[in-house]
Amino acid sequence: MLSGKTVLVTGGSRGIGAAIVRRLGAAKAHVAINYAGNQAAAQKLADEIIASGGQAFIVQADVSSLADIERMFGACDRAFGDAPNLDILINNAGVGRSGRDGTLKGADEQLFDELFAVNVKGPHFVTQAALPRLRDGGRIVNIGSMSGKVGQPFAAGYAMTKRAIQSLTFSTALAVAKRQITCNCIAPGAVATDFIAALREKPGWDEATSKHTPMGRLGEPEDIAGAVMMLLGDDARWVTGQVIEASGGLSL
Repeated sequence: MLSGKTVLVTGGSRGIGAAIVRRLGAAKAHVAINYAGNQAAAQKLADEIIASGGQAFIVQADVSSLADIERMFGACDRAFGDAPNLDILINNAGVGRSGRDGTLKGADEQLFDELFAVNVKGPHFVTQAALPRLRDGGRIVNIGSMSGKVGQPFAAGYAMTKRAIQSLTFSTALAVAKRQITCNCIAPGAVATDFIAALREKPGWDEATSKHTPMGRLGEPEDIAGAVMMLLGDDARWVTGQVIEASGGLSL
């Protein structure tokens, strides 16, 4: 389906990002796998795709750093050729509380700044750098969260960043519409990845969350990857500026 298409996935080495990368690789896209710190995981994933007959390479960058973003796109330019050279951008990189106190009462300035640097500043400037490289008719998909829709006093700062991703999606969709580029946001519910490991360590958390999810289970990374793939083909060329919940009905 995506043979010959070039793709950059930020935060692509594990969890939801890795599931997206695998689907893209299987669809025969040429995938740039961005990672922040886990080079071994990123390289293993790239090797897996190459062994299956696909194309992939890894590129290290902390998306909260403009210098790193510039370096990341330099690596993509060398691999993909002269601009415009990018068909799909997946803004997936993000950080959470990592077990720290993220409550409205207790979050400290360091955590707040870190959340906004990676989750908001990163996608903004990655998208900015991608715009002159994106081919007309391309796709941008931002990975948000149901946290951007519902109140979460236990993770207020994180939830704020995910609301900001929705706003970025709307603004980007308008900015690129005349070029027939779409921009949409996937908003996952609770997904069984390392990202929420600290929450899942709490006794009964999985059971309680599954009970409050109409479909009766946590999401899997592949559930989110499937939602992303729906937006990448020609059938979705008229879908833009949307926040698409992939939550098992959590908000119903």
